[in-house]
Amino acid sequence: MLFFVKVRIDMSKLAELGRKIQNGEFNTHPKSTYCLQDDPAVGLNIWEAADLEDFERKFAPQREYYAEVYEVTPVITAADAQQLLVKQITDH
Repeated sequence: MLFFVKVRIDMSKLAELGRKIQNGEFNTHPKSTYCLQDDPAVGLNIWEAADLEDFERKFAPQREYYAEVYEVTPVITAADAQQLLVKQITDH
């Protein structure tokens, strides 16, 4: 499963987070990360996990570096969405 995760970095812990990422101290990490142009402390991530429980386990080591976790939502790829939409059209 893929999860869209929107977070706000705790600016007081940014340097420590950066060091840990550079040193490879996290065993798990997002598949991709982007930040808002107008608010670069807000990160938009895609994580991969077997299920929500597995995601929480993978995300836990980094959670302390976020001031807020705004959203954790299961998502699918555009190709999977296309297949579902075509199926919906053809089933009606």
